[in-house]
Parts: sequence; structure tokens; C-alpha cells
Amino acid sequence: MKKKEVDEILEHISQKFEDDVPGIVKMLIRKKIDKFQSFEVESLPDSLRTCTVEELIDIAKKGLESGKLKI
Repeated sequence: MKKKEVDEILEHISQKFEDDVPGIVKMLIRKKIDKFQSFEVESLPDSLRTCTVEELIDIAKKGLESGKLKI
């Protein structure tokens, strides 16, 4: 992926995070995000590595709604 594309993605995430999330929630999310930094791509199941972003977002939303995903 090109640097410009990566920068665009990071800027979008940063902007959404800045605009839509209250300060106390940001603090809690930052604590949880450290766990993402320890992920190794090779350790992820194939189903996660091959799903699209749209599928992942949908899975996460449904998981939160059903209570199967606890983050």
C-alpha cells in the first residue's frame, strides 16, 4: 500500500476519533488499543485475514449488539 493511502486511512481514523468520541472514552480506548499493537498478522485466523473491511465492521457491530463481542 502506498504511503499516501496509509496516511489517508490514518487521517480518517484520527478525525473520526477526534470528532465523535468524548475524552473519557478516548482514554479508555487508548488503553485497549495497546493490545492491537501486539497482534501478529500470522497469528490471526484465515477468516479474519481474508475478510473485507466492510465484513469486519458488520461482524463487529453484530457481535457488540448480540453480546458475543466484549471490548
